[in-house]
Amino acid sequence: MTPFDVLVVGYGPAGATMANLLGQRGYRVAVVEQTAAIYDKPRAITADHEAMRVFQECGLADIIARSTVPHPGTDFVGVEGQTIKRFYPQPPPHPLAWEPSWMFVQPELEATLRKGVARFDQVHVFLEHEFVSLSQTELSAQVKIRRLEDGEMLEFEARYVIACDGARSPVREQFSAPIDDLAFDEYWIVVDAWLRADIQLPPRCVQYCRPSRPGTYIVGPGQLRRWEIKMLPGETPAEFADERAIRQVLSEFVDADVLALCRYAVYRFHALVVHEWRFGRVFLMGDAAHQMPPFLGQGLCAGIRDAVNLFWKLDVVERLGASPRLLDTYGEERKPHVRTIVCHAKSFGLIIGELDDAVARDRDTQLIEDMAAGKAETVRQKFIPGLQSGLIDMDAKSQPRAGAGSLFVQPWVQTGSGPFHRLDDCVKPGFLMVSALVESLGWLDAQRTEKWQRLQGRQVVVRSEASLTSVSVDALLVTERDGVFRRWLDEIDAVVVLVRPDHYVYGTANNAAQLQSLVDALYKTLYF
Repeated sequence: MTPFDVLVVGYGPAGATMANLLGQRGYRVAVVEQTAAIYDKPRAITADHEAMRVFQECGLADIIARSTVPHPGTDFVGVEGQTIKRFYPQPPPHPLAWEPSWMFVQPELEATLRKGVARFDQVHVFLEHEFVSLSQTELSAQVKIRRLEDGEMLEFEARYVIACDGARSPVREQFSAPIDDLAFDEYWIVVDAWLRADIQLPPRCVQYCRPSRPGTYIVGPGQLRRWEIKMLPGETPAEFADERAIRQVLSEFVDADVLALCRYAVYRFHALVVHEWRFGRVFLMGDAAHQMPPFLGQGLCAGIRDAVNLFWKLDVVERLGASPRLLDTYGEERKPHVRTIVCHAKSFGLIIGELDDAVARDRDTQLIEDMAAGKAETVRQKFIPGLQSGLIDMDAKSQPRAGAGSLFVQPWVQTGSGPFHRLDDCVKPGFLMVSALVESLGWLDAQRTEKWQRLQGRQVVVRSEASLTSVSVDALLVTERDGVFRRWLDEIDAVVVLVRPDHYVYGTANNAAQLQSLVDALYKTLYF
C-alpha cells in the first residue's frame, strides 16, 4: 500500500476534524475506525465558539450551525432552591463572530464532519478496522490493522500516527503512558430524552446543588433534554440498568411520564491528564490524552483544540520545512491548557455534587455573597485560559508578554463596499500580521519581509471606518463593523499582533523595532 502522510486512529469528532484539516491541505490520510457507523445517540451536547471557528476553517461551520441553538445560560440552585451562581451567555458583539456556547446533537455533528472528509479523494476511511500494534523508525511508523469483517491483518505505513481512539486508547496502552489523576471519580446517571408533551421546564440549564440528590438539567436543540444525576453513596450502577429505575430517579427532577427516553447510561466521571502526549511519530489527542467531568461543557472543545494545534505544526514542518522540534510544543502547550480546564470543571463538579447538608448551606451563603459583591464570574468563557507556554513570545522570566498566548478575535469585516464577512473567511489560514494602523505595513525591512514571505504570512489592516487608503504591499484592507478588533487591541495595548495559524497570538508590537524583533524570534523558533 502507498504510504500515508498521516494515520488517524479513531473517527469521532476530534479524528474527523483532523482528517478535514489535513484533507484541505492535500495530505494523504488514512482514518481507521472500529465501528461500522456513527453512534446514533447524543453524547457531547455543548461546544463553544473556538470549536466552531475550527469547523469554519474546515468549511463546515455554516452547515453545523443550522442545527444548533445558543446555550441559554445556567443557574446553580442551592439547598433551598435559591440561585447561588450563574453562567449567562456572553453578550454581543461576540469576539469570535459565533455564539460563545451552543448546543448540538452529536450524531448530526459527526455526520457533517464525515461528509466533509468525503470531499477529499486522498483521505481514505477504513470503517470496521481496529488498531492492533505499531512500530516506528526515525522516518515513519508501521501500523498493524485488523479488518473485522474477516480478521485479515493489514499493515499501513505513515509518517505520523494520531491516536484519537478514546478514553481506553489501545494506541496509548501500547506505550504504557502514565496518567495524572486529578482526584475526581464519581458515578453519574446520564439520561437523554425527547419531550413528547408540553411541560413547564426551566428556560435555562440548571445545576441542582442539593445534597439530597445533585443533578444537572440541560436544554438541548429542539425537543432534546438531558439530565445528569449523581449516584448517592451505597448505590451501584447495576441498580440503574433498566428503564423503570431510570424513570424513578428521573422523577426527582421532572415528570418522567412526558419523556421519550433516547438514551440512558451510568458514566464514571474522571479528571485525568496523560503525562506524555508524544511518542516519536505518535501523538495522543482528545479523550486518549485527557478526560474531564462535563460541568464546563469543554470535553469536545478540548479535542478540537488538540486537532488544530497539532495540525498547523505538522503542516508547517512538512510544507514549510520548519524544524521537527516544533512538534514537541504540541503537548507543551496543550497539556497545561487542558489541565487548567479540567481543574475548573472539577471545581464546579465539587460545588454541584456536595452531599453534606451543612457544608452545602455554607457554600450557598458564600456564593450568594460573592454574587452580591460582584465577585462571581458569570461568563463561562472567562474560565478558558490562553496559552502560558510553548511557541509564544516570552519575557526573560519565561512569562508571556502582553497579548501573547491570547486567542485572536474574529471581527465581521467588509472589503470595499461589499457585504460583511467573518474575517477568517477573507484570508487563508496561516500566519497573520494584523494591525489597525496602515502605516505599520511599512515596518518590515527587506530581511524581515523575506522571512515573513518564507512563512507565507499575510498582512491585514482592520480599520474602524472605510477610507480610500491604498497600499503598495500585498495586504488585505478591511473595515470592521462592531469595533471588536479595535477594543481588543486597546485591551492588550498593542498596535500590531502576530497570529499563529491556530488563531493564537504569538506576540505583539508597538513600533517597527519591536515588530522586526518579533518576526526574528518567531522565525528562529521555527527554523533553528
